[in-house]
Amino acid sequence: MKLHKSIGETSMALRSLLIIVLCLMVTICFSQDIKIKIKNIKLNNKLDHFSAMMNNGNVYFSQNLTNKRGKPIKNGSKTFIYSLIKANLDKQGEIINMESIKKTKLGMVNMSVSTFSKDGKYMYFTTNSVAVGVNKRKDFKTFNLQIQRAEYIEGKGWTNFIKLPFCNNNYSYAHPALSPDGNTLYFVSNIKGTKGRTDIYKVSVSGHQNYGEPVRLSRTLNSYSTELYPFVSNDNKIYFSSNRRGGFGGYDIYSYDLNTADETIIPEVLPKPINSIGEDFSFFLMDDGKRGFLTSRRTKGKGNDDIYYFTGF
Repeated sequence: MKLHKSIGETSMALRSLLIIVLCLMVTICFSQDIKIKIKNIKLNNKLDHFSAMMNNGNVYFSQNLTNKRGKPIKNGSKTFIYSLIKANLDKQGEIINMESIKKTKLGMVNMSVSTFSKDGKYMYFTTNSVAVGVNKRKDFKTFNLQIQRAEYIEGKGWTNFIKLPFCNNNYSYAHPALSPDGNTLYFVSNIKGTKGRTDIYKVSVSGHQNYGEPVRLSRTLNSYSTELYPFVSNDNKIYFSSNRRGGFGGYDIYSYDLNTADETIIPEVLPKPINSIGEDFSFFLMDDGKRGFLTSRRTKGKGNDDIYYFTGF
């Protein structure tokens, strides 16, 4: 009897301890979630606003190119045309003082999802349209998504636009993201060998003039689903969006430590309120590692794609 009683008491004590530990874990997880504050910024309206990032104190993001009546412009394929916007960020996380990136002699008008060298001299962006003919507001030549590089020259602005040499016209390349040291460019593509609809790849970059061949990232980072919008933080973590299983719904934002040598490590889905049951993508973390932007199509949004500002990450 004493042995059975002792075992029972020990079992009850262990259960009590387990309950306490679980409560602590829930409390910690909950506190980690609620310390992150997120807001739908005032900029958002019925237009698409997405892929906000910062470089040299300026904010850059993409939005619909509109006509004089403020309505979004579409190309011959009936898809929206986007332009890059340069702006400032105030202390409340609002995007202010907006101006369009000037179009060039090449007539590039569909520009989105940009990344910049640290010194701001080189810009990489996604495009698939060129304005042609007399009426460049209506006449567009479209092609598969490709990544282009532009150079900023004082007195000329953005010029020397080139398509990156590894971009094959038969495939799409999009969502460029430079590593913190500027020596690696990450992007998504559907080239031969892709595991899902699109996978994340990387190429080496030398002086923003020479580029290596695309290399697909690990088999655990990429999935049989779709990976989009990579971003690499200062501590060499890659954040990206995926519609793989295990998320909150739709596309969710994941993180993966590029410093690890173990390719069996599985990406981690970020908690709420970063992610939602809607579509969440285009994550950007500022240099302080606490503030940033993401784009979402969640409930109670103002438009289709809205930019959100977050703190307490």
